[in-house]
Amino acid sequence: MEKSKEELLDGMCSLSPGEQFPDELFYQIFDIEDNMDRTKYIEAMRNQARQMKRVSEFNSILKAFFIDYAQKMKETGNKTSFTGQPLTLECGQWRANDSGVTMQRWDNKGMPIVVNACTHPILPTEILKNVDTSEERVRLAYFKHGTWSQVTVGRDICADNNSIVKVLSKIGIEVTSENAKSLVRYISDCVGYNPKTLEPKKSINRLGWSGNEFMPYADDIVYDGDKEYDAVYKNIKQGGDYNVWREHCSALRKNKIVRMAFAASAASPLLSLVNALPFVFYLWSGESGTAKTVAVMSAMSIWGNPKMGGLVKTMDTTKVGIARSAAFLFSIPYAGDELQTMKDKWTTNFDKLIYQITEGVERVRGRATGGIEDTKTWRNSFLFTGEEPITKANSRAGSKNRVIEIEVEKKLIENGNHTVSILTENYGFAGKIIVEYLQNTETKTLRDEYKRYFDAMCKLDTTEKQAMAMACILVADRILVEQVFSDETPLSISDVKMHLRSANEVDVAERSYQAVLNWIAKNPIRFQSSTGLDAMNKGEVWGRIDTDDEHPEKPPVAVLNKDVLCDFLEKSGFDYAAVSKKWAEKDRLVKNSQEKFVHQTKVYGIKASYIKLNMEPDADENGFVPAEDEQIDLPFE
Repeated sequence: MEKSKEELLDGMCSLSPGEQFPDELFYQIFDIEDNMDRTKYIEAMRNQARQMKRVSEFNSILKAFFIDYAQKMKETGNKTSFTGQPLTLECGQWRANDSGVTMQRWDNKGMPIVVNACTHPILPTEILKNVDTSEERVRLAYFKHGTWSQVTVGRDICADNNSIVKVLSKIGIEVTSENAKSLVRYISDCVGYNPKTLEPKKSINRLGWSGNEFMPYADDIVYDGDKEYDAVYKNIKQGGDYNVWREHCSALRKNKIVRMAFAASAASPLLSLVNALPFVFYLWSGESGTAKTVAVMSAMSIWGNPKMGGLVKTMDTTKVGIARSAAFLFSIPYAGDELQTMKDKWTTNFDKLIYQITEGVERVRGRATGGIEDTKTWRNSFLFTGEEPITKANSRAGSKNRVIEIEVEKKLIENGNHTVSILTENYGFAGKIIVEYLQNTETKTLRDEYKRYFDAMCKLDTTEKQAMAMACILVADRILVEQVFSDETPLSISDVKMHLRSANEVDVAERSYQAVLNWIAKNPIRFQSSTGLDAMNKGEVWGRIDTDDEHPEKPPVAVLNKDVLCDFLEKSGFDYAAVSKKWAEKDRLVKNSQEKFVHQTKVYGIKASYIKLNMEPDADENGFVPAEDEQIDLPFE
């Protein structure tokens, strides 16, 4: 039978000078929870020892006992005992109950000191290890105002006295500069004493592919994203009835442009598997009411609820915002409505935007605290709508290359409001079906199919990047037909080739050359003399047009004032130094006797620097020379 404190104190008086102090005297210390009672008990023992003239011996034994007891507590220790706690953890020397988290220590004189880590329940519940960066984060549960809450912070926050105050105090956790060190140690002890319970779990702060797993469908990866993306993450899910969604979308897909939007959306997770670059699928119309926004919403219903502000965003944003949202989506398409709302943020066109998002890498950024941020990447498709073309006549080849741009001339969906109503109630089924198909299909098989389409389209009058994007769209359409819309026939190259840009449309040198020809055609009077009785030109003279009367079959030569030509090209968004090299390669520039392209000659009696440009015959009204008809046998027809 255990003795009371009083009985133990009385027993001390009966000890003989050589008899040891009993262990139960000291164990009783640790059974007393109240700090004041504990202190009184220790002082009573010390007074008894003093009367026995054994106080030095008592103090030495007490100190040794404290050290031994602390070591045992590390090995066996206490356990957290919060009411309603998410789990129970070994916490060593810490007393973790509804009153908070404390630890008792003793000073050099053996006096008890209470160390306070937190005045309310708190404990780590999960360790999350990011699959991309290998960085760990700690999920903390804490009890305040009658309820349990959770917060996830980096391990570096929980390991630094200053950082833990700055971060956790903001959300109401009682941590100050006084108890920060103790809270840091308490969390560290809990993690260290519970290696099995708190074994790190794989986590990710984005969506899309991670190896062969795909978020948000992966079972063994924990989502740990930032709150700013909650609106997107929470809408990537399944809702409503699959058959209702499928039946309605089958009717929508009878329009070929809508069907291509579906395929552009479904192609997004395919890009990284076939090593294709991100691309832009752009629908535009100068008239309202064509239902292009509803078409994009329909395509995004593959992945979840396509409501505005969730999976479909307004474009009143910044370059940084688009890049970071794309990095979060990673393999899931980015959908943006009304691109022209960004126009004020760009100079003359959207070239910079197109380049940035289709490169798939965010530019390097520095941290305010020093160093650089981790570079964000993505490999997805982009679906945009707008009221005007996304590329202009002076857009660089790279931007035109990366866009499948379609003008919507007729209404795509008859009853847009009805479609939106159905698709915001039934959604998200096809995304998981597509991902599971890709996970269970050999990558080589997908790449071979993609390459067959790509090679076939490269034989057409288009560019490799255009063929790359359209090949992904065709493979994705085939997967949708096979896995979801089984009553359809996959799109063929013949169905989509009219939406591919020709090589001349993409070639900057070709477009600039045709622009110069059109400029000359619009201003014939500027290439006539301004002197003489019959002169019609009463203004500037920009040059002249030379023809060979002896050989009329030869194309005319435009003799152009270099300054005037360079000024026109610059205003049109072209660089003379860049395009002139391409012109020379195609023998469109005439060299002088010194094998140079600038001629010091006279035009209507005035000597200056001129460029001689061969003018191609038979150009159409747009300045392009039609190629001979060529019959190409295409696969999959």
